Amino acid sequence: MSGPLEGYRVVEFAEAVAGPYCAMELGDGGADVIKVEGLDGDRTRQWGSDDRGDVGAVFESLNRSKRGIALDLGGEPARELTARLLRWADVAVIDAGRHEETILAGGSSADTAPGLIACVISEFGDRGPWAGRAPYGELAAQVAGEATASLGRLGEEPVRVGTDIASMYAAIYAVQAICAALLERERSGLGQRIDVSLFGSVLAMRSTLWVAMSNPDSWSGYHLGSYAQPPDYGHQCKDGAILFSLARITPEARESLIGDLEMEWVKDDPRYGDFLQDRGGPTSDVAEIMQPVWERAFSKFTMDEVIERVRRNGGWAFPTNNYQQLVDLDQARHVGLVQTVDGPGGTPIQTLLPPWDFSETPVELERPAPTLGQHTREILADLGYGTREVTTLLDERVVIG
Repeated sequence: MSGPLEGYRVVEFAEAVAGPYCAMELGDGGADVIKVEGLDGDRTRQWGSDDRGDVGAVFESLNRSKRGIALDLGGEPARELTARLLRWADVAVIDAGRHEETILAGGSSADTAPGLIACVISEFGDRGPWAGRAPYGELAAQVAGEATASLGRLGEEPVRVGTDIASMYAAIYAVQAICAALLERERSGLGQRIDVSLFGSVLAMRSTLWVAMSNPDSWSGYHLGSYAQPPDYGHQCKDGAILFSLARITPEARESLIGDLEMEWVKDDPRYGDFLQDRGGPTSDVAEIMQPVWERAFSKFTMDEVIERVRRNGGWAFPTNNYQQLVDLDQARHVGLVQTVDGPGGTPIQTLLPPWDFSETPVELERPAPTLGQHTREILADLGYGTREVTTLLDERVVIG
């Protein structure tokens, strides 16, 4: 792998989203990442479409840029192997509670691995009444961190954020913390433990909506008041939905837009006054009332036709794309976000690069997600195991691959 983190070594004892996403970002940056799985594999191998045997779509998207080894994490013979992995590594990414004590006891002490950065990711942190409490950490962290308040309709039930934002926030903060700890190690020579929680990560991301000693709901109404009231909804055109805003256009431009959209009839609608003040636009407190008014006009046009008319008059508008449309966007390809890599057997796989663009150390993705135990023999050799030792470990099913 090439990139600014080339030369650093990472071992990942994690599954699902947060830990794997964190380790993948480090691998995307050029680090040599080893993903350690149990003999049954990461549970996300079974999530989503399965075009590569034991590599499902979700696993593929969270585990590129890694080598993979599979071992019996709970078995006594694996302790020495775990210790060697930790002594080999600069960084360990560990799921809290997932053999955490065994892993850390195996080789991360100041005596055996003094420079190791051990990053432990949990749902609610390592102390306090909620430590180790969440049966499904993503949903619990979203609810406890108030992320669900941003979705749904005002006054109705909260809605779960569709993607695992708590896990991904935690992964991003973990990457930041790990890079900071590596910089500190350059000065002191010492490693350290980092604890990152999904709960704390949601709170940190939500802090931009909060003011110290103040509740935004009490002084501006619905907490999205500075952005949208209520959250934006797609507006249907002939061939799909768009999101748009007229927040900055002049009254004259609104008059022009009415003509461009052939909706002069709106002038006879009692809500037209709201429309002129943009209180009837998609970022307004009467957006739901105005939605059928807009859609009556938009129904005559394609998305591209409506977008062109809105932009021509000083507003902004964008289509609501599905995944295929997103990766096919000229913009995504021009900024280099889409790359094709060869999977096992030469099967081409499209993947999204991280949104970095380094001028001197460009990132080149070279590894798709590994099949279960794909690099076990290679990794054991790197750790100093001889041919006979490798054969014994395989025969005794301490490892597979």
